[in-house]
Order: sequence, then structure tokens, then C-alpha cells
Amino acid sequence: MDYRFTKSQQELREKTAAFVNKEISRELAREIDRVGEFPHELMRKLGEQGFWKINIPREYGGDGGDVVDLMIFFEEISKGLPVLSWTAGDVLLYGNNILKVNGSEEQRQKYLPRLAKGELTFCFALTEPDAGSDAANIQTRAERVGDHYLINGSKMFISGASVANITVTNTRTGPDRYKGITSFLVDTTTPGYSATPIKKLGYKGSDTCEVYYKDVKVSENDILGGKACLNQGWHQMMRLLNGERLVLSACAIGMMDTVVKECVAYLRRRKKLSGPGIRFQDTEHKIAEMATHMEAARQLAFYAAWMMTQEMECIRETSMCKFFCADTGKKVAMMGMEILGAEGYVMDSMVQQFFRDIPILAIGGGTSQIQKNVIAKTLGL
Repeated sequence: MDYRFTKSQQELREKTAAFVNKEISRELAREIDRVGEFPHELMRKLGEQGFWKINIPREYGGDGGDVVDLMIFFEEISKGLPVLSWTAGDVLLYGNNILKVNGSEEQRQKYLPRLAKGELTFCFALTEPDAGSDAANIQTRAERVGDHYLINGSKMFISGASVANITVTNTRTGPDRYKGITSFLVDTTTPGYSATPIKKLGYKGSDTCEVYYKDVKVSENDILGGKACLNQGWHQMMRLLNGERLVLSACAIGMMDTVVKECVAYLRRRKKLSGPGIRFQDTEHKIAEMATHMEAARQLAFYAAWMMTQEMECIRETSMCKFFCADTGKKVAMMGMEILGAEGYVMDSMVQQFFRDIPILAIGGGTSQIQKNVIAKTLGL
């Protein structure tokens, strides 16, 4: 078993960390959190520096990276501005990865080179008011009318929906819960499509929206994977779960890393003011515990990623990873708030911002409860 980083992966980590240090000041991070606007300028800069090519196959103009490359990128970005990792997912996960895994050759040729250049943004529309964890309960319908389909219905909590060029929309096209779902690539300029942003506690700027479809016209060529993939939407989603869980785990690790570092810096300041001989041993022990939790999460995450790159069965491990990293991240953020006290409670503190951001990782991409269901099932329960 060897899951050390390659030279190119080490270079990617260094390049991403350099981007964060240069482009994401604390002042900018606080301003994005305060205003809640989509980070268009940072997204543009990521594209200019070639980050959108990470996981696109070389034949379409990409770097040919795998899930480990994605995790490195998302971990480093989350150290400086977690919401930017969320918006980056609209390209790397819900554009590049969906097309790479499930797209037809025609769709890959059409979209992947443009995604690599930063010319497009995608988003993924699955959740509905009555279809969250029970994803197969979607009611948004696509009905065949002559040579096209009309989509009617609504979606909820869809990130990037008002700024995306293409919304990967999951629809009901048949009566079977699992074999009656079809994903369409919906151009957001199509008449009848509309998206309204929702205000949130954290991850502000990710453009989370309610989305409405009223007679939105699409063709069979817009079916993800082509017309042969009618009613294959559920199986297409299942192929993406392991990668999504791992990437979101990396986001939690990045945030934990920053919280730990903030607490270390805080305690060093306290010691300097208090003079020699004062150790604050209880606080030291808390920070040591936080660092240990973070390292355990990192080891679990990259071990599961190694399994995935070796094409090993890893559904249990990725579910464990998603559940453990998200819930551990919440614990570490809470401990950070307790250590910093009043200093962590003010809006200028990065720790309070991460404390508000990190809970969504136990919800998005499959709740912690759903991950426990999966783990239990793989144990034969």
C-alpha cells in the first residue's frame, strides 16, 4: 500500500497554496462572507491559472488528474476561503467529472475544452422540497412532446444555479423510482428557467438557489450521456458518489487545518503576554486533540482515495470518510471557538466564519445519517 503524493501532486499543492496566499487575503475572505456575492473574480483567476484543467482528460485539453488531485486542490482552497471550494465544485465536480464519467463523446467534445479554459460553469440540480436524502423521490418531470421534452417543476438548495451556464437537471421520466430518472443538460438561458438565491448561515457567496422550470424545452441530445441514457439518471449519480464524498472530506480537512493554526497562533500570543513559565496546559491539550482529530481524518480520507485510484471497492470507506471528516470538522471548529473565547466570537475571526461554514459538509453530498446507513448496510445490518 503506497498512497504518497506524486511530484506533480506536490507541485499542485504548492501552486494552490500559493494562489490562496496571493489572491485570498483575510480582508477579502471577510468581505465575501459579509456581502455574500458569488466570487466571480476569483473563479476567473483560477481559470487563468489552469486549475479548471485538473481532472479533465488530456485529449480534451486537461491535465488528466484523478480524485487525489482534486482533494489536494479542495483542501488547500478551503484553508483560505471555504466557499471558493464550493463554487469551484460547480466546474470540477458538476461539470468536468459528470461529463468525464457520464457524458457522451459528443458532449465531452462540446463542453470539456470550454470548461478547461474557464468559459463555462455548471451546477447540479437534484434536491427538491420533498426530495433531499430520499433523492429518488424527485417530482420535477420531463415529458416527451413530439421531438423534444418539456421540463416542469422546482428544485431547492441548488448551488450556482443563477450564475451557471448549464444546469445538470435530474427529472422524472418514468414511474419506476430508480429506473425512471433522467438527467438533462439544461442551458440556463432557455425560456422558462429561473433561479432565486437563498440567504444562508454560512458558505455565503455560493449562490444557493431555488430553481423553477416552466415548460423548459430540451432535446434528446441534451440527455446526459445521450439519448441511450434515458431513465439512467440514478445509475449515473451512483457512479459519482465516491468522488464527491472524498472531495467534501478534503474541504473539511482544509478548514480544520486553519482552525488549528489559528488556535496555535492565539495561544502563542497569550504565552508571550503572560511571560515565561505559564504553559496553559489545558489549552495545549485541547489543541493537541484537535490536531490529532484532523490528522486521523486526513489519513482516512487519502487512504480511501488511494483505494479509489486502485479501482478497489470503497463505498464503505468513502462513506466513513465523509461522515467522520464532516462531524470531526464540526467538533474541531467548536473547540476552536471555545479556545479563542470572545476573540473567536467577533466577525473578524476566521474561526467563527469556519464555524458557520463547516456544518454544511454534514448535509450536502449526503447527510451524515445517510453515510451511517450506507456503512451499516455494508456491514450486513
